[in-house]
Amino acid sequence: MKYVIHALVMLAVLFAAAPARANTEWVLILDNSNSMDDGATDVDTGAPLPPNDPDRLAVIATLVFRALMGPDDKLTILTFDDDRPGTFKPVANDANAVRTLVFDTQTFVVGPLTEAARILNNSTATRRILLFATDGAPSPEGGQPPITAAQARALLGLDPGPGKFEVVPLALSQQTQGYINSMEAFLKPLGRYEFIADPSKLVAAFTNVYADSIRSRPETGRLSPGESYKFTVGKYVTELFVGIATERTTGPFTATLTMDGQPVTQVDGGDAGCKKPPCHAYQVFRTPHDPDKSSDLVLTLPAGARGPVAFGTIMKYDLQADLVSAPQKIKVGETLEVVARMTWKGKTFNDPAFFKADGFAATLALGDVEVPLTVTDDGTFKGTLVVAGEPRTDRIAVRFKNQWISLADGREVTVDAWAPLDLKVGPLDFGSWTGGRKETRRCIAVSLAGSTNAGTVPIEAIAEGLSGGYELDVPKPLVVKDNTFEACLVAPGCCGESPTGVTVTLRGVDPHYHPQAVKVPMTFQVAPTPFLSCWWPYIAAGIGTIIFLIIVVGFVKPRDFDKEDMVRLAKTEQALTRAGGRRLRELPGGKRGFYRNARVAFDGGGNAVRATSGVSLILRAAKGDPQVTVMGSLEEKDPRTRKFQPVDLSKGPIYLRRGIVYKLGEFVFRLG
Repeated sequence: MKYVIHALVMLAVLFAAAPARANTEWVLILDNSNSMDDGATDVDTGAPLPPNDPDRLAVIATLVFRALMGPDDKLTILTFDDDRPGTFKPVANDANAVRTLVFDTQTFVVGPLTEAARILNNSTATRRILLFATDGAPSPEGGQPPITAAQARALLGLDPGPGKFEVVPLALSQQTQGYINSMEAFLKPLGRYEFIADPSKLVAAFTNVYADSIRSRPETGRLSPGESYKFTVGKYVTELFVGIATERTTGPFTATLTMDGQPVTQVDGGDAGCKKPPCHAYQVFRTPHDPDKSSDLVLTLPAGARGPVAFGTIMKYDLQADLVSAPQKIKVGETLEVVARMTWKGKTFNDPAFFKADGFAATLALGDVEVPLTVTDDGTFKGTLVVAGEPRTDRIAVRFKNQWISLADGREVTVDAWAPLDLKVGPLDFGSWTGGRKETRRCIAVSLAGSTNAGTVPIEAIAEGLSGGYELDVPKPLVVKDNTFEACLVAPGCCGESPTGVTVTLRGVDPHYHPQAVKVPMTFQVAPTPFLSCWWPYIAAGIGTIIFLIIVVGFVKPRDFDKEDMVRLAKTEQALTRAGGRRLRELPGGKRGFYRNARVAFDGGGNAVRATSGVSLILRAAKGDPQVTVMGSLEEKDPRTRKFQPVDLSKGPIYLRRGIVYKLGEFVFRLG
């Protein structure tokens, strides 16, 4: 049930807010039949049916509806009268009269519909709207069968159409599908029918009605006791409306609304006037707003409230849509061009930040076809649309909308028969050139001199026979200026032989013009890209990579001595124990070089020298322990026998063992 309340609240808010924008003549036909409050009987089975509105939600909706009316608007409330066929009962536009409304009649619709047509047809208001809220199909009147939808349309003056006022039928029902079907069969032909069983549809539908009235879009929500809803009212808003109703039968409540910290005065509030309180209740706020600034608002439901509430907020903007220029006549197949704008205080509205915020969108529509509009530096919007279909009278519309507003303006346009299209195409000769390493292109201006409507009807160019990566680069549709368009031929990078026998077909974009297509040859000669021109970057990259790897390996691969590696040398073994160790890295040649492992050379006297020719001993860094190369014989001391034994050097350099004493000629040495 809370969703139904929410929907009814929004219904009331949306329709009530709209008149505040401009003078509107409203007629509300409110169903006061038994089936709303007490239930009814199924006409087919005789089974009892539950009431469709036992909590008098229609009363709540009407109370909010009338509370938000503007001073220049008029509301007439009509109900059924089953005492005499063809009559009606007016309800005073007074909160107490609405609250005490009794649901006790049959659904006699002829009288209210007749009176609504009289009021609205005679009204001079800017807008005239009939809202018909009912929960069922018409009842028989005066011994006659129930009125049909066709008879109701005739009674309202909707045929042959268009009528002088809008009709919005609202269906309230919780019955069987058969019951609903009979109701829909009557209500749907009357206008923009909505079924309240789906609250999202209800809100969406009446958002559109509201948008037509004050060009705004509502925000809906829900508050539990103790909660607040904070929102900002931006610039260009001249008035704010808030409607609230309880989701349960809790009786009157007191929500508060503040703007920039200051309280906003409630304009109306109360309950539904049910037979057994507590009833559903409502509150309405309305306040003017300074359109030159933004304001912060807070809606609060006190913690002491008996239950949650549904609310809707509506911001009234002083912006308008204006279709500045558009043709009154156009032919099928031609391009429709329009200029539109939004106005603020009679001037073009140009606020780039506004155009980028809150999901703003601007569109051009012709019937059901819609395309985006593009904003220019001066704030005007431009758009184009290709006219398709058959000759007819249609409507051009421009629409501006975001989260809060929905503005629209439009006018009728006569769409005549297809515009004739006769194409005369000049030569498509792109000349000759040599392909490059990257793609190359050649652009030419193609003449359409002598053509008919080539600059009016959208046309396209389609190449046939291109292969090997060759492409014809042209926009679709072609941009034709002074009977000339630009076409570019694109050759791929490192191309081969150019294709031959290529043709281009020019035709209107719409299939209607395809039988009148013109096919012309396209000539060009592109020589294959030379081998070096195409591959030199890759060859150079390969050579560069090899050189780079050689350099890197030259620096990285050579080995160094360990930081701790030391060598001790002496004339005798006894002196070796006292000799100081010399770090190999600190000796001449002790650090690696470009493609050279670290190596240290000693002459016959045990002196470290940089040159390696004529030396007695060379130590080289290797994986693991250093390697040794000697000139002459080398002996090593056996740790067990403590005697020197010759070292086998027949297989080349050997690895030194750390801590072992070696003898070479007139000196001894050891590593570590």
